[in-house]
Amino acid sequence: MSTTIPAPSTAPLPPKAAEALARLERAFVPVPLSVARAVTRYEVATARLDELSARSASTLSPAEYTALSDAQQTIDEALYELDKAGRLDLIVPAETASRYRHAAARAAELSTMALLNRMTVLDADDLAHAEDLMAAEKATLASVGRLDLIGGA
Repeated sequence: MSTTIPAPSTAPLPPKAAEALARLERAFVPVPLSVARAVTRYEVATARLDELSARSASTLSPAEYTALSDAQQTIDEALYELDKAGRLDLIVPAETASRYRHAAARAAELSTMALLNRMTVLDADDLAHAEDLMAAEKATLASVGRLDLIGGA
């Protein structure tokens, strides 16, 4: 008795599969060092900007105000370089991480309100939304292996 292996299908890939394959191909195509550095600068500057933006302006030192401005300038420069290289797709995980951090900061703020017994029904809805957003963004980052952007393994 012989076992035959069916011939591979020549039908076009479904759109989601084609998109996933394209992402995978891009992940294995080496990028120029300048592009890799621009992505790293973008990721670091975005994390710093999010960290400082989450705080009340009245708590920022003059050096932190300068750091805030420097982070925004670094982001702008990295975006320019990545746009010029046609590789804005490489910052999607950092943008996802930024949305996660913003939602986490809002959830922390609302949790503090709850502990102080100052939470309204609308605040409770906002907290639930922030937690849902955090879960969704974390799942997205996990699916591309970039939990490192939010301090995860």
